[in-house]
Amino acid sequence: MGVLQKPETKTTRIRSHATPCGAGRWSRDHCGYAALMMVIGSEGSASGSEGRTIVARATPPGRSALAIVRLSGPATREVLEAVVGPGPAAGLQARRPRLLVVFDRLGRGIDRALITLFPAPASYTGEDLAEISLHGAPAVVEEVVRVCLEAGASPAEPGEFTLKALEAGKIDLAQAEAVADLVEAVSVEQAHVATRQLGGEVSRALRPLAEEVLGLVVDVEASLDFAEEESALADPGQAAAERCRDLAERLAMVARRSESACRIREGARVVLVGPPNAGKSSLFNRLAGFERVLVCSEPGTTRDLIEEVIVLEGLPVVLVDAAGIGASDSLAERAGMERALGAARAAALVLRVFDPSASDQAGEPPPAPEGVAEILVGTHADRPWLSPAPESALAVSSLTGEGIEALRREVARRLQAPGVASPESVALATERHRRLAMEAHGHLLAAAEVLESAAVTEVAAAELRAALGAFEEILGAVGPEDLLGRIFSRFCIGK
Repeated sequence: MGVLQKPETKTTRIRSHATPCGAGRWSRDHCGYAALMMVIGSEGSASGSEGRTIVARATPPGRSALAIVRLSGPATREVLEAVVGPGPAAGLQARRPRLLVVFDRLGRGIDRALITLFPAPASYTGEDLAEISLHGAPAVVEEVVRVCLEAGASPAEPGEFTLKALEAGKIDLAQAEAVADLVEAVSVEQAHVATRQLGGEVSRALRPLAEEVLGLVVDVEASLDFAEEESALADPGQAAAERCRDLAERLAMVARRSESACRIREGARVVLVGPPNAGKSSLFNRLAGFERVLVCSEPGTTRDLIEEVIVLEGLPVVLVDAAGIGASDSLAERAGMERALGAARAAALVLRVFDPSASDQAGEPPPAPEGVAEILVGTHADRPWLSPAPESALAVSSLTGEGIEALRREVARRLQAPGVASPESVALATERHRRLAMEAHGHLLAAAEVLESAAVTEVAAAELRAALGAFEEILGAVGPEDLLGRIFSRFCIGK
């Protein structure tokens, strides 16, 4: 049987000024702000992306059973002609996978791939989009990408496929962020929160509030514009103030209902505190599952905060080892203690670790900061304890593993407030959303105060416009260049 040869093609090359240097990479270091700025125009839209036909490997590099190469843009069909030949490319039907031979730059068959065409506008990006599923030999995947580039496609920038979807109105900005969250999820619960956000829950929760704020802006500004005529409001100041306070309270309620989603998304911080040589680092390593921290009998070994993400019963936990707290003449050790106390104050839960087997640590260690939940942990359960520990203390041994599973379960139980496994709302699950919601909340209350204390003024209108701007930033109606840069810098090429 002869070598497969590519059918004659008259594919027209599409002009491209892009450089194929980033094609096929899967590197978060590459997914930076500077790379995205090549895509985003000066007005905050991806003007460089509009009209571009882009290509990238959409699966991680390396040898694998399968890999996917993604194409999107107005010239997708023409580029496919270079990959499979004009006849087979013309025979592709919408959303019906077809097994075809793919060719290298010399026209030789190098693999049989399953190719699916998603015509515009019914695609992820809103443009003609194709996915080429082939065997995961790196050389074959790289060659297919090169063929696409030589046919005129441009290498995709980080997140450019999702950016195209945003521009096409397929998703809003909150949904675009959810795509990155879903890719980065380290637990099933994080994936659940991201999937709900991707399904538009943020928009459904916040858009009605934003529309009411817009209505307030219109009414208040109408009162200003037609002050000498019949007002658009029966009682401009008081009525508008009441509406502002009602909106602020409803927004605060959304934030409260999103608290468990925030904890799932970002991970609850659990800090180990206690005196030097209490066994904190050994316990940290045991909970982390590997030797993450240097363990030494010399006091003061740990000075910086050391973090590791673990998953307990579906909940991501940021475990933090900190310096031992006690008397010291060392400036470095005292600085480490200050960091430890600061970390404890910001924690969701503190593990108060002490060693009842040590003569200088008999008894209960100092309490956790006020308002922070705590679990008292006595280490070295494999040794004789010199004095009885408090009844509330959990006995553990990092050497034998005694009590470790019980401690894991107790940490998970203490962190899992009602609603964590299935949060009431994910509308304000990200730090960016919460910050903007706080801004909107503050502007609404400020507008209410102005409206209650005086007639409708430009100050009240300005506060309401600022609140509306915060809503629009969450939902993506406003997309300044630096905002899009920060969000899409988290993406990998091919997504």
